[in-house]
Amino acid sequence: MPIQRSLIVSNESRMGRDSFRKGAVLWHSVSRRLPLYFAFLLLAALLSGCNALPFRPRLPELPFLQLQSETGDPARPLQLFLPEEGRITEALRSQTDSWAEGKQLTVALSTSSNHSHELVDLLSGEDPPDLVVVTAFLFPDLARQGLLAPADQGLLDPAGYPPQLAAAFSWPNDESVSLSYCLPREVRALALVYDSAGLAALGLPPPTSWESLRAIAVGLTDEERNRFGFIEAPDLSRWLPFLYGAGGTIIDENGGMAINSPAAAEAMDWYIQIFRDNFAGHAGESNNEWAGEVLAKGKGGLTIEGNWIAPYFESQFPAYQYAVAPIPVGPAGLNTSVAFTSCYAVSASSTRKKDAFELAAFLSGPDVVGSLPNDGGWMPALNQLRDDWKRDFPDLVPFADAVATASVWQLPPGFGIFLNSFNRGMVHLFAATVEAPDFFAELQELGETLLETADESVPGTTQSSSP
Repeated sequence: MPIQRSLIVSNESRMGRDSFRKGAVLWHSVSRRLPLYFAFLLLAALLSGCNALPFRPRLPELPFLQLQSETGDPARPLQLFLPEEGRITEALRSQTDSWAEGKQLTVALSTSSNHSHELVDLLSGEDPPDLVVVTAFLFPDLARQGLLAPADQGLLDPAGYPPQLAAAFSWPNDESVSLSYCLPREVRALALVYDSAGLAALGLPPPTSWESLRAIAVGLTDEERNRFGFIEAPDLSRWLPFLYGAGGTIIDENGGMAINSPAAAEAMDWYIQIFRDNFAGHAGESNNEWAGEVLAKGKGGLTIEGNWIAPYFESQFPAYQYAVAPIPVGPAGLNTSVAFTSCYAVSASSTRKKDAFELAAFLSGPDVVGSLPNDGGWMPALNQLRDDWKRDFPDLVPFADAVATASVWQLPPGFGIFLNSFNRGMVHLFAATVEAPDFFAELQELGETLLETADESVPGTTQSSSP
């Protein structure tokens, strides 16, 4: 299913007094060999055109002839590894080829439909790609492992981007100084998606609060048709708007766990109670894969989903009538959405960092991003381009408007087990085999353990309060 699940180089050691002494000795040695050096260069030039000879004499591999640079082997293509995104991929391939031709470089672009799962192995392998796409959710783990190269500040200008999106791709170094690695290329956000014909039949506007959301869910529920008013998901990202709406968070401003809180209890009580009262259901109950499919088949009235739902409806259920509205406001007066984003990052092991960062800046720029095919399923991260997107997709404006205050879908490094535990636990909450107080107590303990482990292994691992 189409759910979005989808520049400072490391400090070099300074030369000390011993280093200068060794350098002087080395120069004395090399200077004595310079006549021989130029003789070999002349011989190499003469032999370069002697392909008619029955054999090509090999030059001795003398150390002072091995000239090295940061760019490595110029004959080696600059390697890119991107997610497979159909027409977008082909457009990026064309833009990359044009850029490479202008730079007189060779670029090799590979893609995968299982991109994020393969990325860690590739970056930690012997021949990692130079430039990759990294999601905000995966970024903390890759940065902590030292698999990505921080960018030179001159190549990164966060102006024009939502601050929280740009901040999602920064990470502290050993001195706890936050370094930027890349800038967001695109963003997707959650909003309320609903059956517009069903709501019109009730003569009601879309809900703006938890109370009106429940009331409309009750009105749209039809037990005889096995239709639920509200379609929920046992998924942390879909529940988070309720946690935020109640004034809660997972990680507090001091970097500590805050999941076991009155706000979380209130948010979960609303989310689970409407389910147990039979006015809400989840996709599996109607043998569907996700909420978008449930709505399109007439088995649901409202849901919280992302703008990737628009091209899904267009291609799979073009006759389905739906509309989009902001997420209903919670008791804390908030309707914070969740933003999913990614960036072009450079491998820490790349021998072509300069070229890779230049290409990253090119592909992230407004000319390229603004020229890519767009079906409404993604939004440009740049504010100016997102305004153009709103004009192109007026019916999807609530998704774009949600970005300004949205919290980035990102957890501290090592929290994959936390996410899996949360999602499994929600299934048990739906089935009433576990209750919220025990559920949150266990998650709080698990999160604290994971944070302690991260603090012990790598300095400066404090995360923002935005998951």
